[in-house]
Amino acid sequence: MTALDSEEGPAVSERSGEQAVLEVRDLVKHFPAGRAGLGLRTTRQWVRAVDGVTFDIAPGETLGLVGESGCGKSTIAKLLLRLEDPTSGHIVFGGEDVTAFKGKSLLAYRRAVQAVFQDPFASLSPRMRVRDIISEGLRIHTDMTKDEMARRVADVLDMVGMRPDVGRLYPHEFSGGQRQRIAIAKALALDAKMLVLDEAVSALDVSIRAQVITLLKDLQRELGIAYLYIGHDLATVSYLADRVMVMYLGKMVELDETVALVDEPLHPYTEALFNAALPAHPDDHDHLDTADQATAEVPSALAPPPGCHFHPRCPEAMDVCSSIYPAAVTLQTGRRIACHLHPGD
Repeated sequence: MTALDSEEGPAVSERSGEQAVLEVRDLVKHFPAGRAGLGLRTTRQWVRAVDGVTFDIAPGETLGLVGESGCGKSTIAKLLLRLEDPTSGHIVFGGEDVTAFKGKSLLAYRRAVQAVFQDPFASLSPRMRVRDIISEGLRIHTDMTKDEMARRVADVLDMVGMRPDVGRLYPHEFSGGQRQRIAIAKALALDAKMLVLDEAVSALDVSIRAQVITLLKDLQRELGIAYLYIGHDLATVSYLADRVMVMYLGKMVELDETVALVDEPLHPYTEALFNAALPAHPDDHDHLDTADQATAEVPSALAPPPGCHFHPRCPEAMDVCSSIYPAAVTLQTGRRIACHLHPGD
């Protein structure tokens, strides 16, 4: 039985109670990585990039996705965009399992779920004018006339704060912030329901970054669009996201409303991750108390530690942590966490 065969009905967001834009259940992606051993003892090795992740995103919500490099953030983005096929699990959009989409249904899904990448210069063809870059999706996915496409291009450029007449220019004629606005306009041209923002502002100067973040929030209020924001800059994620999901070696370790998670992280890894970030004030040294754990060497996803993957770095590890991976539970506050220190209420 698949997620779509159940009698529970459409996915409902844990946050708002509304029908979720996107529902991810037990998502798994393992990559082959050669073989280990000699002779008859040779076995296939696998990188467990994503290992049983579950979450949902509501209309008009921003879900932040954080964790150290190699935790599986970008792999989740590729899976949601159908750039990779999952090993197992379900991605449900509009009540249907995206993993089974082909042909027209897959085209419709890709029209509804768009991406904005970290480097706007690399994501825009240098040989195409801005108007052609933005209208490319319209030519593929719609039967609009040239005049209708021109009006739509002008509309989305205006939405991102740019004059329609810049459509005749090439990407190299713009600053980094302007190019990212063009990338956002391209993603919005097809009336997307959700954007996957993979480090979408991290390559920009700080002042320009603030402008683009404000633009993203304004567009979300106006259009009701959902965002999955993947980032390393915890300050940006904390400001932009309504909820934050923390990942470690392919698994979700904690997920909650942003304010609650930042103010009181419960999982030792979440605490170490946030304490490792630069403080708001240079004289604040309290964050150094538990930051050392976050700077220790991260185990390989090819051979993660038994039990809780974080236990070799955890200052609060118990005997059970080295042998049994903790089940993800939902606390009375609504927080989801996978830690033996918090077995559930």
